[in-house]
Formats: sequence, structure tokens, C-alpha cells
Amino acid sequence: MTQHTTRKNARVDKKGKSHDTRNAQPGAAAQGEPSGEAARPEWAGRAESFWDVPMRGESGNERVWSELRYIQELAREDLIEMEGLLCRQLSAFLSFSGHALYFPRDHAQDEPQLLARERRLLLPLFWHDRLLGMVMLHGVRAREVRPLLKVLPALASLCLENLARAKAARTDAVTALATEESLFARMEGEAERVRAHLKEPSAPEGLAIPMYRMCMGIVLLRLGNGPGMVRRHGFAFGENVMSQLADACRAVLPSDVLAARVGSHEIALLLSASGRGACHKLARSVLARMEALRPVSALTKQPAALRLCAGHALYPQDMQGPEMRLGMYEQARLLMARARLAADVAGQTATGAAGNRSGEGRIMPFARILQEGGLVLEALPVGRLRISLGRQAKAREGMRFAVWSAAPGPKARHKGEIVLLRVGDKDSIAEILHLADTTFLPAPGDSLALLGQSPVLSPDLDGHDPALSFSGTQDFLSTPPTPPTAALQQKAESSSQGETAAHTPGHTPDQPEAKAPLSGGSVEQPADELVPPGEGEKHATGSSQPEPAPAVHAEKTEQSESMTLCGHGDFLNRFAQESERCARFVLAIVRMEGATSSTAATALGLWEKLLNKAALSEAGAAPLAGLYGSNSLIFFHPGMEPQNVTALYEGLCTALKDGGIDAAAGLAAFPFLQYRKAEMPDCALKALEYALLLPHPRVGQCSSLALNISADRRYSLGDVFGALEEYKLSLLADETNVMAWNSLGVCMAALGRGHEARRHFLEALRHKPDDGAAKQIYYNLGNVCQSLGERRAAARYYRQCVKVAPDHLFAHIRLGQLCEQGGRRAEARRYYELAAAIEDATPGRPGVARRHLARVAARQRKGGEARELLHEALLRNPQDPASMLLLANIYLDGNEDPAMAELLARKSAGLHDRPEAWQTLARALRALDREDEARLAEARAVLG
Repeated sequence: MTQHTTRKNARVDKKGKSHDTRNAQPGAAAQGEPSGEAARPEWAGRAESFWDVPMRGESGNERVWSELRYIQELAREDLIEMEGLLCRQLSAFLSFSGHALYFPRDHAQDEPQLLARERRLLLPLFWHDRLLGMVMLHGVRAREVRPLLKVLPALASLCLENLARAKAARTDAVTALATEESLFARMEGEAERVRAHLKEPSAPEGLAIPMYRMCMGIVLLRLGNGPGMVRRHGFAFGENVMSQLADACRAVLPSDVLAARVGSHEIALLLSASGRGACHKLARSVLARMEALRPVSALTKQPAALRLCAGHALYPQDMQGPEMRLGMYEQARLLMARARLAADVAGQTATGAAGNRSGEGRIMPFARILQEGGLVLEALPVGRLRISLGRQAKAREGMRFAVWSAAPGPKARHKGEIVLLRVGDKDSIAEILHLADTTFLPAPGDSLALLGQSPVLSPDLDGHDPALSFSGTQDFLSTPPTPPTAALQQKAESSSQGETAAHTPGHTPDQPEAKAPLSGGSVEQPADELVPPGEGEKHATGSSQPEPAPAVHAEKTEQSESMTLCGHGDFLNRFAQESERCARFVLAIVRMEGATSSTAATALGLWEKLLNKAALSEAGAAPLAGLYGSNSLIFFHPGMEPQNVTALYEGLCTALKDGGIDAAAGLAAFPFLQYRKAEMPDCALKALEYALLLPHPRVGQCSSLALNISADRRYSLGDVFGALEEYKLSLLADETNVMAWNSLGVCMAALGRGHEARRHFLEALRHKPDDGAAKQIYYNLGNVCQSLGERRAAARYYRQCVKVAPDHLFAHIRLGQLCEQGGRRAEARRYYELAAAIEDATPGRPGVARRHLARVAARQRKGGEARELLHEALLRNPQDPASMLLLANIYLDGNEDPAMAELLARKSAGLHDRPEAWQTLARALRALDREDEARLAEARAVLG
């Protein structure tokens, strides 16, 4: 103790001398030439520094010169958050195989303690003479450690100082929020975690069917009049307002949400494992707290009005398939751009008609921009409009919108319908299809409402969003497609046989991953549209139809006469008339990527050549050709069957590909199931979506698999009941479609109808799927049986899954859980160790198996091993709520710092609301003598 006291006093003396010496440096630096970052004027904000010299600028506003503003205070929770960095720092001086953090309440060691026989080193961590915690290093070498015992306290202090600097580098000086780059780094890690769970989702403790939300949300809060406030009141006032907004934001944020300043007047919130409903509610509560602020300007002595808006986006639901090929660096910034776009739209519509009708104009989800965020920007000649929706908002040619007047509330009047002809990056050109009143034309400022599309999940629902788990059709919508197998190509070409591919975690279009079911059952019912989906074409024939644009004429070719290319509205009029005269026909849509102004004429000329060569015009009535946007053509073949025209469009796509134009064609034949003639354009679009996943020549027919893909897309938008209906239609088209049976079972399991789900999975097995599909179906069957309490049947199906796929991680984990529930801990440990080996073989996987191993070790009273395994699991996935909860219980059982247990339990409850988390939080609060809060936590555990 004498040596420790001497060392401690020496440290204090040295610190005091250093402080006195450095206090003179800012003045000296101010007089001389500053070098590097020294004596650089900064807005101090909440950053801690060793010395601060108040100065006054010319405006009289007090400023602060901070030379070492990056030195921050450390807290115990920082050790948990930067545990990996701390271990990397220590590994530069010592070699060890494992570690664990301890937070003793009293009787802590002041000096490092080496346990040579156990090969362990207990190292105290002091920061500014205050004990933060202790790290236990396992597997150290005594010969290596003994010479370093005297200098280990200094090495630990150096490591902690590096942690403090790292913390300061991630912190904004004005708002004390995270910086933009640290937010993007966190987003990249979360996106990796989501992708890993999409491939093989795991379940939290206590849930037999995985209902975990495998997604990530980003909320962008914007001070819309921030630039104007700076121009009027000055930069210092603007920074003070942002600091107040950050404080208001921090007051209502859950502990698991990361807040960062991402622009001069923007704050971003990152929500892990949260859906659209959670993002919307958080944005609403934060905006309400911010709007209560009344910052007073020092110049005018009047409170400044704050104009706030928010937008939010979800990963991977708001990403498109090709974008998933990009690196995580690009994907994180794309998601932020989408949240910014949603905030832009919210700012535009907050005072408009759309905002007043919905009551939520100041908050806009990215997924709802198409539905209610569009505005008319300009009225153009020949019955056309320029609107505010572009490719960034996922607009595409052929989409139809209802136009509403700009009058607020119930005074808004329906003006008519428009269709998109040419889509740009940020805006589009649309053509008027129908006018409700020819004297009441669309005008700039009018709002738009999407027609003919399923609505996304209502943000007002209680966070019920697609929980991306349990099975796998994710690849069609999130992962990049690759060419399917030859067997799939043969099946796609045949109209009499359906595809039998199953939902598996693979990465080929014949083995897509399943979109996850809804967590709950509440889904927003489709709004009452003025025109039902597919009926807009009939309204185009009304008397109020404006005069269509002049038809586009194709250039003449040597082999054929030129054919008239109708405009979009004219084609719909003629199609509605001609289709009523024939009992069967084929509708084809050809999409050309990178199309120019002459591409349509070129494609039409090639089509005429191939048409004459195939002599199809003699087999039936003359076909009809029209524009379907700036990069698409639409063709109507009366009296034809799909097999008669497939070769024609394969040749067309091949010829366009040879000419440097990437093309795809979707074919829809009438009659088909229960679809009406007016719905055939929608069927052709579904076929086109399927064709885009095929290799060249990309020609797809509206078949069972095309309906399956369309159902997956509905599923991703939260329309679970619409997806159910479309899966059933897919099975009507082909009852051997294993993929549809599996998807239907996934939906039923998500809705709590386990017996029906098991029947659908067994039906999928009856059609003899391949190994890739069978392993997922066996796993799904095991999961359903486990949820129904049939452990023997569940174990049998899990073993079948392991037999087909020995590296199936979660089948091993499920078998371990069943053994653990049966009291066979040694056998459970064996399965968990096999799962851990599978995790180690694939870098980047979350440490799910280690969490289960830690639980077994804790029950066997091996606290040190359990603690080490949990730290490894949290290093692999810092947002694992089950690992946090188990570690909090270990801290409480070991009589360690209950404040750390409170932090972990609160984070676990925020990430996954479970009674066990609230009960552990109540234990921690009671240990801190906060009885009232403990009672509230217990009540939350009971009430849910």
C-alpha cells in the first residue's frame, strides 16, 4: 500500500506540473504561429478539456479556445462499448487468449495481480484516479507478464487515454452527439448484421418461432429554417439552437438508439432491429419535445420559431435488389440519402394538402413517398405535367396517380388521374389520363396519391413490420440475382408445368429466401381508391379524356412498312376496346435499360421484322404497339397464345442486346386464373419483374413463379394478407410449386396458425424438393413443431435438416435447446459447440452459439467461462439483447456494480421488449435503492 500511495501521489504531482505548464501554452500559441491543431478556435460544446481560456469574438458572443478538446471523460459504460478496442490496445503489450470485464463495488485491487497457476492477470483500470473496472486476461504467459508488472498501471492508463481520444473523435463538439462518420460506421456494421440474419435468422430466447425484426431504421430530423436563422441571428445562435435540440432529443431517446449530427442543421437517429412503426413513433416523440423549445435571439429578444420535419427509411425494405450488390459503405449512405429524401418531402408537404389530410405531414416514411408524397410542379403543353417523384423515390414508368387539389383537409377535390411517361432522377413527366372536371385542371402544388398499388404498413401501427426471419425468399428483393439453373429455365419456358424451387437461404433465383412474416396481425387495409386497381384503363375512355399526344411514328425499314406507335393513353383506349372483342390475347411489355430518344423506333423496327418473319400477323388480328413510358414498349396480340409469341420476344431481346441495349420482356396471356382483361397490364408487369431475374434472353411469362415473386414484394411492403392471396393464386397456377407452399407455411406460422403451417410444409415435402429447399423446409417444420410443444417431432425434423445440410447453424442450436429443455446439458453443450465451430468457419456471423454456451455455463456455475463467452458474443454482435440480459444477471449475481447491470438490462429491453428484461432491470434498480423505478419496471414486466 505504501508503494501504491507513493506512485499515486507522484502521478498527481506530475499531473499538476503538467497542467501548470500547459496552461501557458494557449497564450504563447496565440502570439506565435499555430502549428497543427494547437490553439485552434473551436466551439467547445460539451467536450471536456484540461484547460479552457474564455475569449470574446467581435460579435461579443463568448467562445472557447480548446487545445485538447478531444480528451473526454470516460465512464464504465464506455468500457463495454469500446471493449474490443481496449483488448486490441492491451494485445500490443501482452498476449492472451480471452478476457472478461468486472465492475466490483468495493474491495478492488489497486495493483495488477498475476495468477500464474491459472494463467490469468487481473488488471485494474484507473482513469483520473477513479476505478472504472477491472479486466481479467486469460491465457497469459507468466514469463512475459512478470517483467511488466511495475509498468502495467501506466500501460493501462495509456490505453484508457486512447479510448478517451477515440471517444472524442466520435463526438460532435457542439451537440455532444456522435459524428457523421461514426454513425456511418455503425450503420455499416448493422447492415452486415441484418444481412447475416437474413441468410439464417435466429430466434430470441423463449420464442419457438422466430419473430425477430431483422431490419434497421434511420430517422433524420431537420431544422428546416436553420439557414435562415443563421443569416438573421448569426452562426453562434444557430449552434446554440442545435445544442438545445440535441439536449431535447437526448431526453427522450431510448438507450439503444444512437444519435448523431449529420449536417449543419440535421440530427440522425439509428434504430437497431426496429421497424417502421418504431421509427415513426420515435420521430413523433422527439419532434414534440423539440417543438416545445423557444430559443430567444440575443439580437431581437424574441423567441425564434422552429420549423422541424423528419423522414425515415428502413434497411433492407427500402433498398432495391441491384443495390444490395454494393458494398456496405455505399449502402449505408444510400439509406441515409433515402431518409433525407423523405425529410425533403415532409418539408414540402407539411403545409400542403397531403400533410393536412394525413395529419402527419411533418414526418414521412420513405416507403410512403410514392403513395402520398408527390406534388405537381409544372403544367406542360399537350396534357402533360411535371411532378416531384423520380427514380430516387422508386417511381417508374406506367405508375398511375390520382391528382388532388391543394386545398387543405376535406376541401381537397379530386381532379383526375395521370400516368408516368418519363421518369428522371428527381422528377418525372406524366400524361393526363382522365379529368374529373375539364374546367378544373391540375395545377402546381396539387398533391398525388398512388393508384393500383398495395399500401405499405401504416406507421401508426404498434411497430408491426415485416420480421425478416424464419425462412427465406429475401434474395428476390434484397440480394443480387444470379442466373438460374438449366432446370429452372426449362420450367420457365413451359406453361403447363410450374416451378418447384423451394425457399432456401441460397442466392439463386430458383432458391430465393423468404420474406419474413409480420410480427402481429394488424395490417392497414387498402384505402378506398377512386378507381380500383386495373380499372383505370376503362376510365380513360370517358368523355373528359383530354386530347392525347400525337402518336409517335417509327422509322421505315427496308423489310416492312412502318407501324404507328401509339402514345400511352391512346394505347390504353384502344386496348380497352379491342380486348372486349377477343376471347384470348397476349399482352407484352418490353423494358429497355439506357434507352434514348431513338431506341423506341429502333426496337419497333426490329419487332416488325421479327413479326413478319414469324408470320404471326396472318394467324390472328393485327397486333397493336404503344409506348409504356420513355424506356418501355407495350404490345397487344389478339387471338394469340404465349407459346406463339415467346420466340418473337426472345429474338427481340437478343437483337437489342447485340445492339448494346439491355432489354427484358414480360408476357401475360388472357385468360389466366381469375384475372380480368383490364388487369392484364398488371400481370405483364409481374411477368416483367420475373424476367428481370432471368439470364438473356430475358423473357418471362406471368406464371406461378411470377406470382410468387409478386407476393414476396407485397410481403416486404407489409401487405401480408395480400401476399397470402397471391401465394394461393400461385398454387392454383401450379400446385407443385414448392416455393409457394413454403411461403404459405411461413405466413401461417407468423400469424400463429401453426397446424396450418405444418400442413403446408408437409405438402411442400410431398413434392420432393431438392436438398437446398428440403433443408429449409425441415427446419421450418421443426420450428413449428417446437412452437406446438411437440419436442420429439421437432428434434426429428431438425436432425433431418442436419442430415441434408451438416453446416446448418440454427438446426444445431435448436437441437441444443431441445436437449437443454430436457435436462441433458452435456448433449446440449455438444450441439452448441458444433454450432460455434460453424460460426468460426464463416467470419462475420453473430455469436449466437456462444450466447447459448454461456447460458449452459452459467447454469453449471461456471461464471468466469460464461462471462468470457458473453463478451465474445457481444464483440461479434454489440446489439444482441439476449447476451446483454444474461450478462446483466451475471453482474447482479456476482454482487458487482448494479449500474452496469441497469445499463445492460435497459438496452436489452429497448432492443427486445420482454418481461425477463424488465424484471432484471427491476433487480438492478432495487440494488441501486431506486424502489419507485423498480416498481414501474416490474409493472411493465407484468403488463407487457
